[in-house]
Amino acid sequence: MSSVQSGSYMLSNEHDPHQWSKWRRWMITFVIWNSIAPVDLTLTFYSGIQQQIEDDFHTAESIATLGVGLYNFATIFGPLIASPLSELYGRRPAYIISMVGFTILSLCTALSPSISTLLVSRALAGLVGSGVFSLYGGSLSDMFNPRERAPLVALFTVMLQGAPTFGPVPASLLGPFVPWRWLMGFITFWAAIIAGLLALLPETEPSVMQRRVAKQQGIPVSPTPDISNIWREVLFTPITMLLHEPIVTWTTLYHAFVYGLLFLLLEAYPHVYKSLYGMSRQETGLVFLAPWAGNLLGVVVYFIFLKPQHRARRNQVLYQSAGKREISPEERLPGVLLASIFTPIGMFWFALAAHPDSPRLFAILSGIPVGMGMTLMQLSLLNYYIDLYPTRSASVVAANCAVRNIAAAVFPSLAVPLYSTLGIWNASTVLAYVSCAGFPTGLILLAYGKRLRARSRWAKQDVVVGSPAPGSRDEGAAYIGPVAPLLGPYAVQQDYGGAATATP
Repeated sequence: MSSVQSGSYMLSNEHDPHQWSKWRRWMITFVIWNSIAPVDLTLTFYSGIQQQIEDDFHTAESIATLGVGLYNFATIFGPLIASPLSELYGRRPAYIISMVGFTILSLCTALSPSISTLLVSRALAGLVGSGVFSLYGGSLSDMFNPRERAPLVALFTVMLQGAPTFGPVPASLLGPFVPWRWLMGFITFWAAIIAGLLALLPETEPSVMQRRVAKQQGIPVSPTPDISNIWREVLFTPITMLLHEPIVTWTTLYHAFVYGLLFLLLEAYPHVYKSLYGMSRQETGLVFLAPWAGNLLGVVVYFIFLKPQHRARRNQVLYQSAGKREISPEERLPGVLLASIFTPIGMFWFALAAHPDSPRLFAILSGIPVGMGMTLMQLSLLNYYIDLYPTRSASVVAANCAVRNIAAAVFPSLAVPLYSTLGIWNASTVLAYVSCAGFPTGLILLAYGKRLRARSRWAKQDVVVGSPAPGSRDEGAAYIGPVAPLLGPYAVQQDYGGAATATP
């Protein structure tokens, strides 16, 4: 029987997820994809039933809005906890604990006797359930090579960005006819089904499978990694990258603003459309069909235009340099620039169109470019991070996600005060001007990105293959260098959602 190397022990094909049948791997992926849906949708599903909750508990809008902010705030910590635990004990138990806990806490939300119980249940559901957000990438890496992962990542991207955008729509459609407790009960039932399916999945984490098989066969293997070292890596490396890498700092702050804009609009849209057109909160939930359509269009633009363009440019660089040079990370920035154009266009459009004399449909359609900007920013920026920091991309993405979730937690509570104080025109215009900051930032990175990379401890440097290493005694030796600190002679080929492989 052939076998595949994993760590210090050879896994047989039956235990190597890469060797499983395509049908089996795709079914596992389908279940994991669906496990993200209820957790991510519930981020904003709550907004569509918020009016019922306010009426039921006789609470103020500012208090009820905390149900969105607290949930988002809790999702900062869930992935940080689940990720190292999955490396130690396996993906399967991490998935099961996350989804079973989310199911129980969603039930507690549906049965809450008071607004305080509801808010606490929402926060804990976000904490426990959000663990799945940090697990799916590892599962895809366990089962698929980078080429196979590319279409799968497109599906996961649509889910991760589209689900919270679409969340208010079903709640708003059903809210006038179905009590909010029954709607939250539907989320609970959905999560329970997914939890049952997750319990049937096999383990895919290589080192965990290695230890398990070796134990069954009485073969000594390397000990389980020290959990303190894993926590140190998970918690402190992202903070270090965020504070000491200017590229990470500024791009993360802008991305956090763009991402938080969705959650600000969760509260701003009901306020604006009620003030101008007399629409109820349930009716304004349908407005989010526009940014959701924009999310889908953003994915189409990326995979039909930007990704082929990047591939052609990469092939051109390899051809012109006779294979001696790699494409620079800055070639990912056109997508960032495009996203930073679409988002302010949408917000300026909304500022101009949000007027009593303007057709409401004209104002609603302004959400399409906003949604496109959100998706294009996520895909382009995260691919840029992966190309820029081959050995630290996971930490950079973790830092980015944490800051984004902080913005998503705070922005909903700022929406109504902002629009009430400044007025609809001024508030929308301020947001539009702030969203313009991404374009000059992208231009600066295009112009000076190479210099900034040269000053970084972790960033990838220009690669020249075939020239002697500086100071090398062997002038004829081929030199790859320096691809990235700590990487050694391995050139990383990776893509967000097509992911990383190290090629000797």
